[in-house]
Amino acid sequence: MSRVEKFNPLKDSTLSRKRDGQKAQDESQESVVHELTFDSVKEDAIRFELATDLLYQMNAGKEASIYLALWKEHRIVLKAYRLYRSSHHLSRKGGFQGVATSKRSHFVLQMVENFAVVEYDLLMDCFRAGMHVPTPIGRVGNYLTMRYLGDGLQAAPKLKDIELENPAIVFDLILDDYLIMYRDVHYVHGDLSKYNILWWREQPWIIDVPQAYKVDTHCNMKHAESLLREDLRNIVSYFESYGIYRDAEQILAQFLDTYIPHNMRNYCEPTETKQVD
Repeated sequence: MSRVEKFNPLKDSTLSRKRDGQKAQDESQESVVHELTFDSVKEDAIRFELATDLLYQMNAGKEASIYLALWKEHRIVLKAYRLYRSSHHLSRKGGFQGVATSKRSHFVLQMVENFAVVEYDLLMDCFRAGMHVPTPIGRVGNYLTMRYLGDGLQAAPKLKDIELENPAIVFDLILDDYLIMYRDVHYVHGDLSKYNILWWREQPWIIDVPQAYKVDTHCNMKHAESLLREDLRNIVSYFESYGIYRDAEQILAQFLDTYIPHNMRNYCEPTETKQVD
């Protein structure tokens, strides 16, 4: 049983009914579900007890919409993965394989639920490891809630939208948190930049982790290194505008020196090929 099903309290009711009829028609045909609306998200959030009210939509990314919500008097963020706005390609033969299961599914909703599961679990692991990330609060289906970063109705700005007073210190704070994510949580962010770091209460907060890549004994270590290098280059490039120059390759080497899966230690060595006469 996947974590999506195991930890879904509505498994046999509302969400199960939503899954009906969502199998792909053939290998190339899209399975399309109707678009989310503000009213439908609000209704679901209240009914599933993820929030007591939904105030307004804050942002919309490629895969999810972000809303400012309330839990009683406390402001929280609700993230809704959009199984409705985008079409998802599901093969009748291959389907989709979720986390923590060897079984494959042909249900669009279960695939999108899986995105929410992965993000919730990773945020929780990062939070417990000591990173500055939005604390996850709850998850049902394709919805998850997390801590709201901001003052009043003014959300915390992104790094790209502010002028730092002590950029060298902030640079080190970002690297410290990212090192925790890589060394202790064993993930590479995969899209870290000035667009995915918030600034609040004199502290950078790393956000948007759904595309993170797990660095374990089954990973492609060369791919992990490539993602990590790109993330570090993005951060180094941003701080060069403040006159701070650091060697991204040197930082990468320091990261890799702290952790590589034991069976990947020689991933950089060339593979010998036998000559055929």
